[in-house]
Amino acid sequence: MMEGVRTPRWLGPAALVVFALSGCSGLIYQSIWTQYLGLYLGHAAYAQSLVLAIFMGGMAIGAWWASRRSLHWRNLLFTYAAVELVIGVAAAVFHPVYASVTSFAYAVAFPALPAWAVQAFKWSSGALLILPQAVLLGTTFPLMTNGLMRRLRGHDGAILGGLYFTNSIGAAAGALLATFVLLPAIGMPGAMRFGAVLNVVVALAAFVLGRAAGAQDVPPSAAVETGKRGGVPRLLLAAAFVTGATSFVYEIGWVRMLSLAFGSTVHAFELMLAAFIGGLAFGGLWIRRRIDGYAEPIRVGGIVQVLMGLAALASLIAYDHTFDWVAWLLESLGRNDNGYVLYNIVTASVSIVIMAPAAFFAGMTLPLFTLSLIRAGGGEAAVGRIYAANTVGAILGVFAAVHFLVPVLGLKLAMIVAAAGDLALGVVLLRRWTASSDRVDFAYLGTLAASGLALAATLVLARFDPGAMASGVYRSGLAHINEQAGEKVLYYRDGKTASVAVIQSIDDKRAIKTNGKVDAGLGMGAESGPDESTMILAAAAPLLLHPHPANAAVIGFGSGLSTHTLLADPRLQRVDTIEIEPAMIEGARLFGKRVERAYTDPRSHLHIEDARTYFAANHARYDIIVAEPSNPWVSGVASLFSTEFYTFVPRHLAPGGLFVQWVQLYEINDELVGTIIQALSTQFRDYRVYLANDADMLIVASADGPVSDPNAAPLSNAALRDELARVKLGTLEDLEAHAIGRRASLDTFFITLSRRANSDFYPILSLEAPRTRFTAERAVAIKEMSTADLPYRAILAGLEAPEASAIADDASLRYTGSVHRAARLAEALRLDAPVDAADAAASAAQVAYIREAAAHCRNPDDPAILMSDIADVAARTLPFLPAAEGKALWSDPTWIHCKDQAPAVRELLAVIAALSARDGAAVQRGALELLAREGAVRADGLRDWLLRAAMLGAYESGDYEGVERIEASYGRSIESQGSDRYYRAWMRNAARMRVREAGH
Repeated sequence: MMEGVRTPRWLGPAALVVFALSGCSGLIYQSIWTQYLGLYLGHAAYAQSLVLAIFMGGMAIGAWWASRRSLHWRNLLFTYAAVELVIGVAAAVFHPVYASVTSFAYAVAFPALPAWAVQAFKWSSGALLILPQAVLLGTTFPLMTNGLMRRLRGHDGAILGGLYFTNSIGAAAGALLATFVLLPAIGMPGAMRFGAVLNVVVALAAFVLGRAAGAQDVPPSAAVETGKRGGVPRLLLAAAFVTGATSFVYEIGWVRMLSLAFGSTVHAFELMLAAFIGGLAFGGLWIRRRIDGYAEPIRVGGIVQVLMGLAALASLIAYDHTFDWVAWLLESLGRNDNGYVLYNIVTASVSIVIMAPAAFFAGMTLPLFTLSLIRAGGGEAAVGRIYAANTVGAILGVFAAVHFLVPVLGLKLAMIVAAAGDLALGVVLLRRWTASSDRVDFAYLGTLAASGLALAATLVLARFDPGAMASGVYRSGLAHINEQAGEKVLYYRDGKTASVAVIQSIDDKRAIKTNGKVDAGLGMGAESGPDESTMILAAAAPLLLHPHPANAAVIGFGSGLSTHTLLADPRLQRVDTIEIEPAMIEGARLFGKRVERAYTDPRSHLHIEDARTYFAANHARYDIIVAEPSNPWVSGVASLFSTEFYTFVPRHLAPGGLFVQWVQLYEINDELVGTIIQALSTQFRDYRVYLANDADMLIVASADGPVSDPNAAPLSNAALRDELARVKLGTLEDLEAHAIGRRASLDTFFITLSRRANSDFYPILSLEAPRTRFTAERAVAIKEMSTADLPYRAILAGLEAPEASAIADDASLRYTGSVHRAARLAEALRLDAPVDAADAAASAAQVAYIREAAAHCRNPDDPAILMSDIADVAARTLPFLPAAEGKALWSDPTWIHCKDQAPAVRELLAVIAALSARDGAAVQRGALELLAREGAVRADGLRDWLLRAAMLGAYESGDYEGVERIEASYGRSIESQGSDRYYRAWMRNAARMRVREAGH
């Protein structure tokens, strides 16, 4: 310490707070960089590995450089402040720099480069986007550490442990802050700017610390070298390297493992990351108060390294129980928003149980090895050298885990190899410490034996049962596939980006799963599987809608059925399928002949790549592009439903080309589906929407003109016809029965659902869809539009109901069943004959009840029940009968024989008759008269039905301003439930649009 300079007591604690804030900003950057590079590289797993590698590699370079240069700097805290300021400036301009680099890559570089160079350019340019900041971040630990050690002599170990703890705990907070607060509130650009502001605050605070510390002319001399031995520095650097590598193999492995139990959502990833970093932090805190008292920190490091390996092995045995824990948790929790909060809390706790013990010991290693090197004569340069070696090891660990250990050995063996590395390192360090002693060290021999036994035991006891890992417990609530019901695992592989399984069920069906989530299910016999209607229609719809398709591309292989179906059309000369996970293509081979054209047809070309890079690097433009990604709640998938993606796709469509988007209506809500349509509609001039079944929606969009009407000619092809027959799509009428409208009619409906658009940089879907997955929500307003109790489909969407005899009754689509039931009910009522359950809308007793009430005036003194029954019959028939049949049934209802109907009953029948005749003015007038007369309509449900009928009549008659007047008069007193609220709002929005159009 310099003479005359007194160190303030608050310097040390203040520095810890400043360094905690620095760690917080650093992990905000890491989390947001992962989001950015996930968009660029095409998969979250690749982005996580690259960001981790560059983040750690950059810090290694920075730490090494700082350790070399710090001896020449007088006040390291001033230098630290300057570095933090530069980091903040770089963060502030990151978003525009990223946008410029990626735009150049897609528009210029990828099209100009050969295929092999595209990957090199993509990965190198992605790395360069974050490397400068990572290098600067790497300088912060040695600068702050050495700056404090120059002032607070004699407490090197405490300083190392304290700074490691505060920086790590700040980092854990930053990971959570980025995902749970900043991204939802201000998006990715805003989160980067927040980190920038935080860095500026840190820089200013560090400048104050530097002023308080005073100038330091000379760095401290090397500490007294106790027990210095030849080769110790090299051994310590090697130890730091190994422990860095194994720690990050653990992190990658644990994240992949726990994603199978918790779900691979962005929330789950950040919670796991925070648990890992928190374990590191508390390891640093524990060692802080003890480290300066160790005479041989290298020996303690050996012990800690062994304990780290043993804890990692124990985590593998504990992991087998996580599926049971999650199953119990889901059974205990309510599937609501509060339940989702508790689910995240508990999954974070389970992550801590699995990850924190080994991470706790990992948090001790860096301070121990650094102090050992200082005492071995390394001086203040030891901080940077150890830090650099550790981070270089981390880089190797990340790439080894992602590209070799996990895909080649599987998760279990990859983790055991990493644990063996820790145990071997610990044994070597302990052997080095005992080598100078002549006595036999039984503790060392016991450690060696225990390590071998632990490895052998883990190989046996850690089951990693594919039946559990493929169960998708986070969705199903079942900790294991149902082997008692005949389910079995036919294929399981831990791939580079996901774990893929193929499951056989007893009913001759197979499903392919990604991280436990079913992505496709097929029937292997005559009966179709649950997802076939979606996959077949996704391919068949554009084939029927495009007049002359020559080539097609499919984004996402899945089962391969969409590719197989496209190849049934001889008009197609080439089909390119882009899949990022090789194990998906390998596993889907087990679907055999059901998808064989995808593998054997010479027109089929399979590519392992992300979609954006593939399209940008290849100059082909397609007549058909089919996008079949997984659910939006899966980390990284939401970018395939974004404004930016829909801006990108039309560049790769040929003139008149069609883009098909599969959107799942389960584990999502109407508002989030609306954000997808809002994103798509900004770039496509027209679209048609189809329900593949009651759980899946397909959008067929055109960027440069209207989507043509379907053409029956392709149905003459036997191969295509056979595929369509499996899912009851044999005619154009069957196809149109799946339609719910086109852009001209549906724009206002989707605006009703949401005015937000999902974006890459404001990722609504990836942040909100995990909650809707947990709460098992469904987009009911979309699904129920065609089966609603009023003919919205006909009047608002312009799609009249088909003849029942012209379409198949498809059990997977409620609308087709409703059409057939309406036809049977109308026939039964017209004939006034006995009706059995097979011919009735519901049951013989129910139809008999309706007849008794409507035909014979069962309650002449109380018409309320009779009116409700009549409205129920109307709701079951009018929306599902062709206009002529509906008019024949209701304009002169001969099946109602009662001559003494109450006035209100007669007026209700007149409203229904007008509705069947499409006389909107009469519907509006009659419904409003009933609503206005006090006591005429007492049932809340019937009043709501009449209000909506009046609004629909006003719209149909062209009285668009009348729609708003009706809502203003009755909206507050009559409340609609469920989807009917959306339909009321839809009518108002549609009417407003018509008013605006008339104004122009």
